[in-house]
Amino acid sequence: MKSDVPELYHKYFVAKGDERLELFRPLAKQFDVHKGIYPGSFVHITPSFVIPEMVYIDTDKRCSRFFSDERTMDFIARHKEYPGQPIVRFHFADFADQVPEEEGSFDLLISLYAGFISKYCKQFLKKGGILLANNSHGDSSLAYLDPDFRFIGVDKRRGDKFRLVLDGLEDYFQTKTGKPIDRDTVERTMRGAGFTKTAYAYLFERVN
Repeated sequence: MKSDVPELYHKYFVAKGDERLELFRPLAKQFDVHKGIYPGSFVHITPSFVIPEMVYIDTDKRCSRFFSDERTMDFIARHKEYPGQPIVRFHFADFADQVPEEEGSFDLLISLYAGFISKYCKQFLKKGGILLANNSHGDSSLAYLDPDFRFIGVDKRRGDKFRLVLDGLEDYFQTKTGKPIDRDTVERTMRGAGFTKTAYAYLFERVN
């Protein structure tokens, strides 16, 4: 392991080839993202390489030490792709509870493998801001049904390569059964509906 890479980040992301920088870099550029919030983040600090201000939220006890370690901030500062110093805040909290951040102030809300973030944290996203959500726990299914969001794109993944797609979206969110997405089933099972065409993650704009 390279001595400058924080241990937990190396173990769970670098060593697994799962940093996903190519997911966040085009997203930050396309939507001019300067401030993001990442509930259920664990120690996935990759967004801080391309987004100047990031807020991370998690209940894993290892995270508090990780984010308070000066070596973590030094690592981010050495790998950032923007001028100025990175701003990073961490909250040891359940994202479904109150989080001390200003509502309507974030350009990007990240929901990856962590539950119904679109439901519990959309108040932090500004109008016109972007939700990035996958369907592992059904959050993209819920966001698609939420009138506060408008489906605007997908991120396709092949290995460590990502491709942002913003057109030709009409075939997404079509269920394999042909029936509408059932919100109650998704919330009860925490499983996304099965779709005929899928992507790694889905993009939504907050419209209300």
